[in-house]
Amino acid sequence: MKSRWSKFSVLPAIVLAASVIAAPAEAAVLQFWRFDANANRLVFLTDVSVQPRVQLLNNPTRLVVDLPGIIFSRTTVRQPSRNPIQEIRVGRFEEQTTRIVVELSPGYTLDPDEVQVRGATAAQWSIDLPTPRRF
Repeated sequence: MKSRWSKFSVLPAIVLAASVIAAPAEAAVLQFWRFDANANRLVFLTDVSVQPRVQLLNNPTRLVVDLPGIIFSRTTVRQPSRNPIQEIRVGRFEEQTTRIVVELSPGYTLDPDEVQVRGATAAQWSIDLPTPRRF
């Protein structure tokens, strides 16, 4: 004869499954980034699909890459570079946006029409910068 409690033995499994399904998803993160100064190429990898927003800003001249929905949980990372690229910074711009900045040395600029953004996949990107020129 079956125990009257046997039908309740599945209850803990159902509760556990429901709590796993209802648990918040892990935040999307920037897994890797690198700036190759010899090739003037920025590469980065996220753990989910992302659509980068790229813009060229002035005073100082810098290429700004925003990654909406991507979290950068560390303090801002600064990578000094050599002329004509002064510095590369990666940090949190807004709560849900990581920002990568390629700042040029004073007196240099880029032709924005020559900046090439390529997605190898929806999570793996490269940005080729033209050779900076003096203004």
